[in-house]
Amino acid sequence: MTGYLKIIGVVLVIVSGAGLGSCPVHKMAHRVQEMEELYYCLLRLKSEICHAVKTLPEALKSAAECGKEKRSGVYKDAMCLIAKRMEEGQSAYAVLLKKAADEAFRGSVLTEEEKDAFMQTFLSLGGADRQKQIQALEYYAETVRLAINEEKQKKKERAYLYRSLGILGGIFLSVLLY
Repeated sequence: MTGYLKIIGVVLVIVSGAGLGSCPVHKMAHRVQEMEELYYCLLRLKSEICHAVKTLPEALKSAAECGKEKRSGVYKDAMCLIAKRMEEGQSAYAVLLKKAADEAFRGSVLTEEEKDAFMQTFLSLGGADRQKQIQALEYYAETVRLAINEEKQKKKERAYLYRSLGILGGIFLSVLLY
């Protein structure tokens, strides 16, 4: 009887090690998903500014509604918050942007550099003419597209490594405990 319990324990330790190895892979996948959401929202925002004659809050709301699913995301939430606060008009655009971005990015898997790039691009939307806004969005969208490709490549390279290390760690721990 105790032999079966030891075997079950060993199997559970190995499986939990494999699960721990999968955690970084899921985090990378979530990061890629957030970056793709940003990319499609940027393209939609560029289109709204370029072709539609809308105010910036209306363009931000339209861009936030883009995507395959109508679910919320970090960037969609940030754009909706910025648009909502702009319509309320309680303070300057830069202050509204900073507060909305801080609120929307809480708990995000994005790096500080990516958040700063978002802020810089969206700060240029408030005061520049239409052509400069479009150029800023195109540049930022291209930067995000390249970062997505790099992140996908990194995920592809490291996924096997993380899972293997998790399983090997589980095996090592089970040998120590057995």
